Amino acid sequence: MRPSRTAAVLLFAYAVVMLWVTLGPAPGAVSGNQAPGGVLDPSIWFDSDTWTIGSQTEFELNVLLFVPFGALLAFAVRGAPAIVPAVMSAGFALLIEVAQIPMADRISDPRDLVANSLGAVIGILIARISDAIASIPARLTARRRAAFAREATRTSPIRTTSTAPIRTATGGIRLTADDRAGTRAPAGRSIR
Repeated sequence: MRPSRTAAVLLFAYAVVMLWVTLGPAPGAVSGNQAPGGVLDPSIWFDSDTWTIGSQTEFELNVLLFVPFGALLAFAVRGAPAIVPAVMSAGFALLIEVAQIPMADRISDPRDLVANSLGAVIGILIARISDAIASIPARLTARRRAAFAREATRTSPIRTTSTAPIRTATGGIRLTADDRAGTRAPAGRSIR
């Protein structure tokens, strides 16, 4: 299947909404383990507080936020290997987390990056599975047509080319494919 322009437009619109949700004003207090460098600080990735502070609901919502993004991206770059939308989604999630580093009301958290990437991969899998399911009827139809054509040529008693010349409306003779190939002379004429 080819890339979808509709999916690309929807992806752009959804990405704008995601940027507003993740970088716009935060309606309430946020929780997490904020380091001065956010997700770019290697020590925060190994700090146990990173993986234990923060609610399970927040993690799940971060996963859900990126499921449609991953699916739309997979539809938009349909035909590319699955790793392409996965890397692009992870890159977008990283971009969001890096943009949150200087923001006072946001936390650049490795848990969010992991949750967002996981959500995108789930969305990509959903898109790939739905593409595979949608293509089953077309593949079956093509196989059935091919099988029918093979069977028809094997058992058909009717020849596809005529062996007799055909008289035209002006009285001339139109030669068949066999006649033009020189395998048979028209009635009353010789092959030169």
